[in-house]
Amino acid sequence: MTDHAQSTKVEPASVKTLNILLIEDDARWRTWVEAHLESAGHAVHSAAEGVTGLDLAEKLSPDVILCDIEMPRLDGFGVLEEVRKHARLASIPFIFLTSRNARVDQRKGMVLGADDYITKPFSREELLASIAGVLGKHAALSKRLQHYSEEYHRELAAPWAHELLTPLNGILGIASMLEAEAGAVSPAELRELARSINASARRQQVLARKLVQYFQLEQLKEYGWSDPTAAVEAGSGIEDEVIGVAERAGRSADLRLDCARAAVGISPQWLRAAAGELADNAFKFSPKGTPVTITASMVDGLYRIEVTDRGAGMTAAERSAIAAFRQFDRARREQQGMGLGLAIVGNVARLHRGSFGLEPGPDGTGVRAIVELPLAE
Repeated sequence: MTDHAQSTKVEPASVKTLNILLIEDDARWRTWVEAHLESAGHAVHSAAEGVTGLDLAEKLSPDVILCDIEMPRLDGFGVLEEVRKHARLASIPFIFLTSRNARVDQRKGMVLGADDYITKPFSREELLASIAGVLGKHAALSKRLQHYSEEYHRELAAPWAHELLTPLNGILGIASMLEAEAGAVSPAELRELARSINASARRQQVLARKLVQYFQLEQLKEYGWSDPTAAVEAGSGIEDEVIGVAERAGRSADLRLDCARAAVGISPQWLRAAAGELADNAFKFSPKGTPVTITASMVDGLYRIEVTDRGAGMTAAERSAIAAFRQFDRARREQQGMGLGLAIVGNVARLHRGSFGLEPGPDGTGVRAIVELPLAE
């Protein structure tokens, strides 16, 4: 047994020996699982509760995490949620080991991104089969990502790839459960499952919309597209969009809004896209209860939109390196998403003969995003 001890990381997934993190507060089950995994040739690192287990995960980056649900200090759901927030840990296969058999627990685990769920008591064969199954799925995913990575010169297992798959895992997991246990699901449980599917589907929809917008803008750039006749009354369009973003973020009370009316040379679709991404970014990276100020006014013959937050801010190097699929210090900031928002804003501004820039917020706190657009001809 290698309780709380670090060992050498086995890199290839095909090698028999795996580094497995076991988080289990029941000493009898912990000892039983350790013994059977070690007899199968694996190295086991154990923790008796969630906080210690999460610390070990960050130190070890294990090949697989096995985790109980009901534990002191931090339960299994909390461990999974934290693991999925960290870029370095997010793709590690995660299996729940628990005596709880309620479908609501299975649903919650699936929505959070668990790879499998084994109900106690289980056999040695079931345990090893579950581990082999999730590793097989992850190996297949890595192979597909490798192909994509080579084609587009991007890193294998980039955080955005995990972001795309997490909502689908929740939807497919619940669908499989319904298929297997259709006759045993009560109307109340069915409503809960439908709500979870809806939440995952909406998250997937947002990600898909951003991808479509980004690649559409990239195509327009490639073709040298322009529309000198485009025009929109900008003030009300911005306000309508950002009020909706604030409501969805639960930050309506933090919004400070003052947008001048003017005819601006941009289509309504792209104005709303840019305003929505700027507002979403400001709310995402600033604490609840701090103001997000959005203003728009005429400055030197241009329509100037400013979005200012009081969040952690960005370094000068980060502000100058904004690009699609690039996120900065993801583990510390614990954000979801694919890093597309500001890239979309920049493309929208440039396609409409405007500009986009970032600078420190007031007193060096937070970020001020500035978009300048020409007035309509």
